Amino acid sequence: MKKIYIECNMGVAGDMLCGALLDTLDSDKRNKTINKLNSLFSHIDISCKSESKCGICGTKFNVQIEEEHHSHNSMSEIYGIIDSLDISDNVKENAKAVYKIIADAESKVHGMPVCDIHLHEVGAKDAIADTVSCCYLFELIGADKITASPVTTGYGEVKCAHGILSVPAPATAEILKGIKTRRGDTESELTTPTGAALIKHFADEISEQCDMAFEAVGYGMGTKNFEKPNCVRVFISSDENEEVYELRTQVDDMTGEEIGYALNKMLSLGANDAYTTAIYMKKSRPAYMLTVICKADKKDFFTEQMFKHTSTLGIRAVKCERATLTREIIETESVKIKRSEGYGAKKAKTEFEDLARRADEKGISIFEAKQEMCKD
Repeated sequence: MKKIYIECNMGVAGDMLCGALLDTLDSDKRNKTINKLNSLFSHIDISCKSESKCGICGTKFNVQIEEEHHSHNSMSEIYGIIDSLDISDNVKENAKAVYKIIADAESKVHGMPVCDIHLHEVGAKDAIADTVSCCYLFELIGADKITASPVTTGYGEVKCAHGILSVPAPATAEILKGIKTRRGDTESELTTPTGAALIKHFADEISEQCDMAFEAVGYGMGTKNFEKPNCVRVFISSDENEEVYELRTQVDDMTGEEIGYALNKMLSLGANDAYTTAIYMKKSRPAYMLTVICKADKKDFFTEQMFKHTSTLGIRAVKCERATLTREIIETESVKIKRSEGYGAKKAKTEFEDLARRADEKGISIFEAKQEMCKD
């Protein structure tokens, strides 16, 4: 089980979080990642460099616009830009979800419908690149659980498109509802709306404690200089075992369409896995057993969802220890390869969507495409 802990003692911004995640990668993988990110956007230069703050060395993530552009976009325009990028559907959905959090906050603060919201600084092309890059890095690292520390906001005033506002800015404060925050002792805007939205979307929990034996630590540097190191710090750990629950129930009064809907619902809500088994119940009635596998801290949530979306009157919960291999995605020029290892085993598998695309492009079978990939 791979875990990420994000330390936000000096706040959080999109570029700082990108820098911290990049800083956990080895130099070769970091360079390949930067090349991939640059390939996504035209007229944008994405780079990273080593930088020091108060004697602490980390990675500064930079996005430079190479052309004149208007500085704000509507939500439909932002979604269109994201959908046009050569990235996985998962990264696209995460990036759009982050922007929805921002748009909902702006809508609440300004009393306008989301469809009428035009995002200024966070809607610019470089800010979109920040957000997409961060979502891409989270997928690349592939954490099973993400925890963040309470978020330090800073204090004072900040100048933005709507004038001079108190820190945290109204949209940032709206996004941070429900998240433990600190004012801190630095007079500056430490947490941006994008940074707050990234934490809101990706963090499974907020905790003071970083209870793990970490194997990598990354520092993402901010632009401003303070008496303290202006950085986001990320810790990464990989445990081979994790605790999960199997939630099981049998039903004999649901149609195939209804049980299929319930199954898809569990998966879309974030279950580790879900499946049905054909069984016979009392009086030899054909029936289904629905099994949902979820993380320990999601047991109560999925129990509620199973009661909501099935006709069952009872659910059994079985605690299990799950052994997993570490996973990472390796990108080549033509395909993505999933590589995993652990317990003395090493495995590699080509992403099926890449195989299918190659088969369709060449008019060959999936088996022939697989053979070609092996030769390559």
